[in-house]
Amino acid sequence: THLAYKAENVVDLKTDLILAAEIYHADDPDTNTLVDSVMAAQHHLSQAGLKHSIDEVAADKGYHKAETLELAEGLRLRTYIPEPQRQHDRVWTDKPEHYQRAVTNNRRRTRRVKGRRLQRQRSELVERTFAHMCQTGGGRRSWLCGIEKVRKRWLMQGAARNLGLVLRKLFGIGTARALQDAGRLALRVYVAWLIAW
Repeated sequence: THLAYKAENVVDLKTDLILAAEIYHADDPDTNTLVDSVMAAQHHLSQAGLKHSIDEVAADKGYHKAETLELAEGLRLRTYIPEPQRQHDRVWTDKPEHYQRAVTNNRRRTRRVKGRRLQRQRSELVERTFAHMCQTGGGRRSWLCGIEKVRKRWLMQGAARNLGLVLRKLFGIGTARALQDAGRLALRVYVAWLIAW
């Protein structure tokens, strides 16, 4: 049996840190998991003792659905999710009024300068996390059995990526191996200086 899972990262667009690295079954649509991932990120922030709250959510057009936008609005999240191209205009006669209001508010925010800026940042930073974790980190495939084990593995990869960002910020070097090599170089320079002195 070939089991498939879907990974979602919630990334802070200011710091580029992964706030939540979630794994879902592949048949769960993106529109059903967006709010769950954001709430998991908010839970992680509160567990870390940070007073910050997530107020804005930028995602790609695969996450656009009236019900999802309305749920996010009910949780006081401002969404910046572009609408997919449709052949026909939407018909709102058979849908609740608050769905139309949520879609209209999202459309208005997405078309603003801030919405376009957030979409550029999202496409750069969020996609970069997947490139680092899936391509460079080898996380595209997993030979583990069960979603919980795959979820733990993905979470560890996200933590390793965050650790690399912290190392780069502190030492200018993003991996522990590079830091180890820099330490050896510093030791060699120090020993050479002692011998020459």
